[in-house]
Amino acid sequence: MQKSSKLIQPTSPDQAANASYTPLAYDKGLSDTDRFIVCGLGNLGQRCVINLKSFASKDCPITITAIDKDQPTTLEAVNLSSLLAQDLIIGDSRQEGILEKAGIRRCRSILLLSGDENANIEAAFAARRLNPLVRLVVRSSRSSLNRLLEQQLDNCVALDAAELPATAFVVAGLGDGTIGAFSIGEHQFRVAERRVKSREARFEGLPAYSVGRTPYRLLTLNHSAPSDASHQPGTKDTGTFYRWRPDAIVKAGDWITYVEVIEPNNTAALKASTYPNNPLKQLGRTFRSFIQFQWWRKINNGWQWIQEKQIRQMVFTGLVTAFCLELGGAVLLKYGMELSWHEAAFSSVILLLGGYGDLFGGTNGVSVPWWVELFSLLITIVSILVVLGTLGLVADHILSTRFEFLQKRHPVPHKDHVVVVGLGRVGSKVATLLQELKQPLVALTSHQNKRDLFPHIPVLTGDILRDLRKVNLAQAKSIIALTDDQILNLEIALIASDKAKDVGRKVGSVIRANDQRFSDNLVNLLPNATAFCPDELSAQAYAGAAFGERILGLFALHDQIILVVEFHITEDDTLVGKLLSELAYGYGVVPILYQTDSRRLDGRPIKVLIPSDIERLKAGDHLVVLSSIDGLRKIERGDIAPPWRWRLEVRPPTNQILTDAAARNLTDNAAHTLHIISGCDLSRARAFMGALPGKIELPLYKHQAYSLWQALRRCGLPSAELKQLTK
Repeated sequence: MQKSSKLIQPTSPDQAANASYTPLAYDKGLSDTDRFIVCGLGNLGQRCVINLKSFASKDCPITITAIDKDQPTTLEAVNLSSLLAQDLIIGDSRQEGILEKAGIRRCRSILLLSGDENANIEAAFAARRLNPLVRLVVRSSRSSLNRLLEQQLDNCVALDAAELPATAFVVAGLGDGTIGAFSIGEHQFRVAERRVKSREARFEGLPAYSVGRTPYRLLTLNHSAPSDASHQPGTKDTGTFYRWRPDAIVKAGDWITYVEVIEPNNTAALKASTYPNNPLKQLGRTFRSFIQFQWWRKINNGWQWIQEKQIRQMVFTGLVTAFCLELGGAVLLKYGMELSWHEAAFSSVILLLGGYGDLFGGTNGVSVPWWVELFSLLITIVSILVVLGTLGLVADHILSTRFEFLQKRHPVPHKDHVVVVGLGRVGSKVATLLQELKQPLVALTSHQNKRDLFPHIPVLTGDILRDLRKVNLAQAKSIIALTDDQILNLEIALIASDKAKDVGRKVGSVIRANDQRFSDNLVNLLPNATAFCPDELSAQAYAGAAFGERILGLFALHDQIILVVEFHITEDDTLVGKLLSELAYGYGVVPILYQTDSRRLDGRPIKVLIPSDIERLKAGDHLVVLSSIDGLRKIERGDIAPPWRWRLEVRPPTNQILTDAAARNLTDNAAHTLHIISGCDLSRARAFMGALPGKIELPLYKHQAYSLWQALRRCGLPSAELKQLTK
């Protein structure tokens, strides 16, 4: 059916709220599991509509209905209306009539994504009352409330739109090869991208297949051309898992990306040095910096510092005025009263402090010219109005800042620190994560009240562009620009780049963009910069959560967003009975944690980190994978890539004489290996291995076939050969 290309508004919200529900024409013939409702068509909501619609196919149609209080002012896609099953419903998603009109009783999931978090939670209760089976995906920044909602409401997930992208900004800002970090229970994982060094034993000279085993799992391998030492990763081909030949040899200069488990005693892999707190070292650094700079630069910086705030200008004016009055008074008293220079200078100070009566009330008949007394009185009056007035303003400023000078704050780091610009919701989360990693940082914000939120780090408030001169920008590790103004973020990144060039360095720049187009175009302008759109990062997580999966985290890998997805295998799940190799290579995902209901001797469930491909999934298993949104889409549809057809040819070993017992043992081991790796029926595998030489055709993925070939050779069958037939 043709959908309207415009978003229309009902005559009034009250009429829409009281409208009775009638079946919609587009509902006919579609499965109830294919309907979604998106409440809130802001930037996040619109991106969620686009991502949800990407899951649709001819066999798995998806219909999306949208609700918002107002017509959206900007559209992320010109064809957004065509992605909706009906015109945008204008109204309050907390009202039952509005939810009924959107088809809440027959929808699979409702995404509550408006900027009003209280309204999102109220709408969640209203939706659950109307449809007890609907999946609730709630946008909320209250972490403690989110946990309670997930515990108390079945089939509910509450996500913080700021927390999800914050990790991506942090790992990009660290600049030490870490591109992703996340936790699963008590286990910490790290995703690293690096260039293989010469004579690096754990990577160089090894087949890619062996690198992809425990304790690492290889994600991407990009061979560097011998003539191009500056080759960088990032092509589209390297952005997908398993794009390398399993027998490819890793060489020095190759770029690899891998995921690893961080042991409790190895958390330093994510942590940098703490703030310097040795006073002698700080004094030495201060002295060296003092003698290294020229005097004119010091004077220029001092003048700029004075001009930054009005209170500093007033104090400077007061000091200059006091100096002039002191000099003029000393000359006046020296020649008018014939005093010595010593006496004249101290007498002038008395006049500055309002001591006119003290000086001239005790002359004891000493003749003082009238003009000396007059000018001395003028000096005292001007001093009271200017100098003492300035001191009063300084005292008032100290009191108005609530004795902030008593609060101990760390100084601005000298080098290898991260500069965070903007302390909004995303910026505050980024600063908190950097603190937890013990990474030296300094924050800049235009809001004075944000200073009290981070008492243990240096926070500069005021004019951001002016404060950039105070944060040792040229020696920083990176700068993360997170203000709401993406053009200001770009300007900050350009300033940082210029400052670093002056001293022959490069500063990593991480920029917050408001739309994906700006982010894509920025890569061409600043090749060394990384740009993220927080709403785009979060939208993929919300879309994945709408299909019933739990999103544990995300990170950026070669222009793709990779989600950390948790699966709970149920009885009717399409994954039941599949090998992890089929899941991994068929859907293009990377299993990183596997837990089964089977118990160890101590009664604990079996949990495997970076599991092997031979595990077979069954109902009740718990699985965590790394997946792109495309991988989730394939799993949702059951759209598994077909394996290739291979012919396995095996001849019995001829270079050794085996006893009957040894021959039976070799046959059993080989049959068991064939069964657990290829999924071949065990009785068929035993029959094949018991009648060697022989041939057998098997459906295998490329990496699965290489694994089988290696395993059979280790079993004592060096003559085993695998030949690829057709796909």
